[in-house]
Amino acid sequence: MSTTGDEHSVFIWKDFSRFVQVAPVERGWLVLWGHFRHAGRVRDLVGQRTYADLSGVRRRVADSVFELTKSSELVAEAIIRFDRTPFPVHRATPLPDPL
Repeated sequence: MSTTGDEHSVFIWKDFSRFVQVAPVERGWLVLWGHFRHAGRVRDLVGQRTYADLSGVRRRVADSVFELTKSSELVAEAIIRFDRTPFPVHRATPLPDPL
């Protein structure tokens, strides 16, 4: 089993020790971002969010890359790659009724 979680991701952006990953989950799309340590053997999460649709994911990818790098050029690169990624059809399970 991979310690990076790459096997479930449909989009991965990496730049040296920084990463952003997108994976389908029951409630939508999970976005993880953070840093690798120890030559990539350990992954430190800076944040994670779940979005119901890909438009929210696209914005989070841009914000996460900027948060990690402070580089608008790397944000543009990540968004171009995101836009060219063939995401599978995925329907999120609706949230249960509140108690």
